[in-house]
Order: sequence, then C-alpha cells, then structure tokens
Amino acid sequence: MIVILDLEFTAWEGSQERGWSRPGEFREVVQIGALRADSVSLQVTGEFNELVRPVRNPALSDYFQQLTGISQAAVDEHGRPFADALDAFLDFCDGHYVLSYGNDMVILGENLILQVPEGRTLKRGMPPFVNIRNYFNAVLPATAGLSSGRLAYELGLAARIDREHDALADCYSILETLRHLRELGHPLISV
Repeated sequence: MIVILDLEFTAWEGSQERGWSRPGEFREVVQIGALRADSVSLQVTGEFNELVRPVRNPALSDYFQQLTGISQAAVDEHGRPFADALDAFLDFCDGHYVLSYGNDMVILGENLILQVPEGRTLKRGMPPFVNIRNYFNAVLPATAGLSSGRLAYELGLAARIDREHDALADCYSILETLRHLRELGHPLISV
C-alpha cells in the first residue's frame, strides 16, 4: 500500500512568491486530502478528506477561499483541530509510505509546532514520506512548474481540471500521473 497526500494551507496574495515571509503569514493546514492505493495495481482502497481550523489565522483570506473553494463557513462548521485531524490521518496511513508532490511533510512538521497545544501528543508516529516531485519532473519534464492539481490535465490524462487546489482532487491528479508513469514503463519509487 501507498498513501498519496496533498495539503491546502493558509495563503494570501503573493505569499508563495514571498515564501510566507510577512508577519503572521504561517502555512497553517486547512485541508488534508489523501488516497490509499494498492502499490501494485494503483487502485484506490481508501479516501481521507479533513478540514482543519487554523489557530494563528482563523479567518481565511479571500485569496485562499477563492483559490481553494474552501469557505470560512465550511472550516468553522466542519474543521477539526489540527492534532485531531493529524491523528486521524496517521490512522489512515497505518505506517505505509506517504507520497506527496512537494514537501508536504515539512508543512506537517511546521504545523506540529504551530497548531498542536503544548502537552498534546499524537497517537502514532509519523510514517515514512517521499517527495515525488523531482522524480515526476525528471521523467516527465512537462510537469516542472505545475501544481499537483494540474498534472493529469496538462499531461492529457484528464479532460478537465477537477477542483484544482482541493487536496483530495489533487491526490487523484497525482495518482493518474503515477498510473501514466507505470504505463510508460517507468518504475515507481520502491515503497
């Protein structure tokens, strides 16, 4: 089994270009999306999709809401504390390798500091992580500079972009790209 992970985290106009360097610009997780897939067949065996209530910036920027389609009302109503959502995600992973198209594991680490109350411990340890972005970019140069949600569309594997910057939809885009690599005869990273 493998787990494909994508995160959505707080952002403001220009924050990515600035490296979230302005005061108060923290990359707080707002959505955790993941797929569990059989590593041989690449068939989905489970989905994970949780909204998280950020604590440093509880009011989502208009930019973030427009980019992701995640509304303030949805986070207020359905968002969980980060530690609870992370515990549920770790249960979902069950120790299997986690693949992300980027350094999502770094963002999770930042949020352990930003959003987990002192004295609160996680139920499980973190699983092994692999950033597959460099692999994708080396084998499929057309992916360089693309967001995870654009991969399948730009490679001609999807007729349209399905909710780009929605963590779960972005996981499906990554999965389609993994399937495409397999069809081309490229091995997946040994997991």
